[in-house]
Parts: sequence; structure tokens; C-alpha cells
Amino acid sequence: MEKIENLQDVWDNGFITSVGLSVEETQDFKRRTNANRVVVRKWTYQGKELQTSHQVRLLRDETGFVFYENDDPQTGRLVVLNGDGSQRVVIGVPRIDANSRPEDGYLALPPSSARFGDIEWGCEGNDGNTDYLFEFDWQTGQLLRYARPTRPW
Repeated sequence: MEKIENLQDVWDNGFITSVGLSVEETQDFKRRTNANRVVVRKWTYQGKELQTSHQVRLLRDETGFVFYENDDPQTGRLVVLNGDGSQRVVIGVPRIDANSRPEDGYLALPPSSARFGDIEWGCEGNDGNTDYLFEFDWQTGQLLRYARPTRPW
């Protein structure tokens, strides 16, 4: 699968920056240009320039993106896009056990800074009962494994 290239942010003032600026670089850019927020993320895939207004995160394998369904963290669902902008899969809060209440849970955008349970590129979340670090197959949406944190987030 081809990788996404030339990932850029388009700001509300029309300026374009490379994705991945540090917090300090972003603050300096906003101060210098009077930019407030990113309105579009654009990239090149298979020689075509594409864009989305969703606040997407690049997948670790650089073949797609993930974002909150409807750009709303309250949905409890993550949408994965392919490099061409088409929808690959939608991931919901998993049911871990009989106490799980997925409708009351959440998923945070990956990657989490938490590292436990040998999960390196997971997303923090809650199954409606307990906090977890979840690892999904970003191609299929399948839950691969999960681990409970040693302390609450």
C-alpha cells in the first residue's frame, strides 16, 4: 500500500505549514501570522493532492488517517480513512466483559503516550466501566489487545 506524502496544515488565514510542528513552533507561527486554527489538512497520495476538513491523525504506517466520527470525541467512535480519502473502517468502543457499557465509554485518538501491556501505538479509552489502553488493527478495526493502566489517566 502506498504511503501518504507531503502532509500539510492549511490555517484559517490561508497559510500552510508542515504537520508536526512542535508546540513552541506552532505558538510562534500563530503569534507571527495571527492564525487561530487549522481548517484543512492536505496531502499527496498516488500523485494526487487530497484534503479533508476533519482533524485527522496520520496512522503509524502512513497509509491512512484516523479521526473522531463527526469530529466529536463524544461519539465514542473513530473513523479510519485510506490514503485516497475513502473510509476504511469505523471503530467503536469495545465490549471487554459483562461489566462493559460501550455506550458510556470513549476512545481517544492514537497514539497514546502511555506505554504498557506491550502496546506501542494504542489509544486510551474506557469501555464504560474501566480505563484501558486499546490496540486495534487499523486496517480492519479489529481489537487486537488491551491492557489496564496501573493508575487512572
